[in-house]
Amino acid sequence: MKRRDFLRTIGFATAAAFVPHLQAARRRRPNILLIMTDQQFADALSCTMGHEYIETPNIDSLAASGMLFTKAYCANPLCVPNRSSIFTGRYPHEHGKQINSTRAIDAKEFPNIGMVLRKAGYTTGYFGKWHLPFPFKKTTAEASGYDERFDALDYEIAAPTIEFIKKNKSKPFFVVFSLMNPHNICQYGRSQPLPDGDIGDVPPARKCPPVPANLKKAKNQSDALEAVWQARLRAKNRNTDQRKFAPLELWGADDWRKYRWAYYRMIELADKEVGKILSTLRKAGLEENTVVIFTSDHGDGIGAHRWAQKNMFYDECSRIPFIISQRGTTKVGTSDYLVNNGLDIMPTICDYAGARAPSKCKGVSLRDIAEGSKRKKKRKYVACSTRFVQDLRADGKPIDLEGRMIRTKDFKYYIFNQGKQPEMLIDMNNDPGEMENLVGNPDYEKVLSEHRNLFAKYKKESGDTFLR
Repeated sequence: MKRRDFLRTIGFATAAAFVPHLQAARRRRPNILLIMTDQQFADALSCTMGHEYIETPNIDSLAASGMLFTKAYCANPLCVPNRSSIFTGRYPHEHGKQINSTRAIDAKEFPNIGMVLRKAGYTTGYFGKWHLPFPFKKTTAEASGYDERFDALDYEIAAPTIEFIKKNKSKPFFVVFSLMNPHNICQYGRSQPLPDGDIGDVPPARKCPPVPANLKKAKNQSDALEAVWQARLRAKNRNTDQRKFAPLELWGADDWRKYRWAYYRMIELADKEVGKILSTLRKAGLEENTVVIFTSDHGDGIGAHRWAQKNMFYDECSRIPFIISQRGTTKVGTSDYLVNNGLDIMPTICDYAGARAPSKCKGVSLRDIAEGSKRKKKRKYVACSTRFVQDLRADGKPIDLEGRMIRTKDFKYYIFNQGKQPEMLIDMNNDPGEMENLVGNPDYEKVLSEHRNLFAKYKKESGDTFLR
């Protein structure tokens, strides 16, 4: 009998007595470590883009012992919306977070992963950036979902995480290691101090990474996106009159080269902290019995289409790194299965923990794919949403633009609730840089119609009331 099958079938009588919804009684369920960075584009790893401009040996080691999902997307390319989805397994339009608001949501309707796993007999810990609509400080484990919680700067959270792992190594634990970087690129773009670690002096542009091949805007771009562009150029803080964002079109190629250099350094800082946690698992002999999931809440524009930060449906903003690794158990390789990390992490973790995912979760467990199962899960698309509220129109009123994206195997379809030309259709195989909107191209009328139908299907299946 294989070791995994043994773990699935051996009795775990005590836990089963108190947790009737366990899928199968187990004597020793795996530990689960969820590592998150903030604002990391999927390809910003040396195992995917090479070693010329970035070195991420620790995250690379997870890919070297696990499954790297190459078409993983977020549910919303903004912190609170997608973090809320990751930890509840629900779409942003369901839990109500489409912007960065941490006002509490109903924990009975939207229990987070920590709450679910505590009921399944796991000891839970959360270390690092929170940014979730649940209480964190001065609260109980029942209310937050976590027996131990610690929110601090990136270089301060490894030590308490390591202590948590060491003292709980004899019983199943679920621990979240949540880093802020490379989110500090926001501060860099506004010429502000970098709170989560110094990256040193930026070298001359000629020594920085080149500008992206898709630096220019897309041909035939939706006028809804153009409205956001113009609003972003006007955006300033009311009290200080300083820019809210990197200056987009006002930057030259050299500015974007330096931006990208700084961004990669911040990812390397995060990778260093990840290494401390992985080293602890190795030294404690926990690697084979710990499932490690690595991802990010969303990406960053990093100069694609002259965009910085997030919110956009561009791949640089919406496609995120996603790795599942359990040494000796996961298959080593890559998968192009469409993933929505906002929906799929909850059921995946519950599958490993022997817990039942909340009934209204719409995601799928990725465990079988990570472990090399030949059974192919059917999924025609993943969906993503966004809402722009920080930007002002020319008349000074908030732009308040909403959009939805459908990503299929070969295409990407956007639709917005404003504009005369609210749609975008991109051929992701032939145009991965998203440089041409094919809406209006007669050769793609059938494809456009298919994606409009898929969007209607998504709305019906998910209960999304998005109106155009």
